[in-house]
Amino acid sequence: MDALKSRLTMAACIVLIACLPSLGQKWAIPKAQNGRYSIALDGQVMHINPAKGGRITSLIMDGEDFLTDSTVNDFNWGSTFWFSPQKDWKWPPSAEIDNQPYEAKVQGSALVLTSRQDRKTGLVVIKEISGNISKQSFIIKYTIRNASDAEQRVAPWEVTRVHTGGTAFFPVGLDKARGGLLHSTEVQQGVFWYVYQKEKLPAKGDRQIYADGSEGWLAQLNGDRLLVKQFPDITLEQTAPEEGEVELFASELSVNGSGYVEIEHQGAYLPIKPGSSVSWTTTWLLRKVPAVVDRSAGSRSLADYVRGIVK
Repeated sequence: MDALKSRLTMAACIVLIACLPSLGQKWAIPKAQNGRYSIALDGQVMHINPAKGGRITSLIMDGEDFLTDSTVNDFNWGSTFWFSPQKDWKWPPSAEIDNQPYEAKVQGSALVLTSRQDRKTGLVVIKEISGNISKQSFIIKYTIRNASDAEQRVAPWEVTRVHTGGTAFFPVGLDKARGGLLHSTEVQQGVFWYVYQKEKLPAKGDRQIYADGSEGWLAQLNGDRLLVKQFPDITLEQTAPEEGEVELFASELSVNGSGYVEIEHQGAYLPIKPGSSVSWTTTWLLRKVPAVVDRSAGSRSLADYVRGIVK
């Protein structure tokens, strides 16, 4: 009997430990002010607005916002979440998921945001956003719940708008990239590089890149500020129809000459049965690149710097 109790106690301890957050990690507590929320790390602050689709509205480092705001484009700004493939909904994206109010609550160290039910698919999106002080990272867990009575098939899609003039890069996958921005790209040592060049934006056709990635990361360099997104790598077979695991988009210029670039990545294209859910997590790491790192496109030291961050 004593031996049995000992085994049961040991099993309970294992279950408890498995359910606890990462031991030894320090987490930021989301703060609310005037209906909006912020999560602060050392020298970094992420702002989220539940009333605007649970959107990440800004990502500040030392007083500078890495993301574009509504003054650049009053519809496409900040960071949002969509369903893929786009051919299933054309344009605009689901208002319930992209820009209508989410319910918000702080649960432990996470901000939990829940969307309204998408009118077309019956899907609901839940965003759990937290800040890991120990690792200086923001973790965003997206859950898609099927609240309809029919099976739905979608892929998760994170769309983040950043300032023009920078460089996006990621390790290449198995498929050849396609899209109207290819003339502003190159592949060096297994890494795909897109350098924003206003004068080379296509006058007609798409201003996009569709590509297969590898290693599970995508980075954007603007000046000496670097945003790295880390996510589960998917295979070509898991990619949504007519989409890419990694996608880039460069907007047309506004009347005042401003624009934005979208850095995007997608998860696996999966069926979701009625009453079921799928989850997908991405990690954001914002860094100031040391002066000793070559920041030019094609730089091996820059790619290796990112690999050192995500390992």
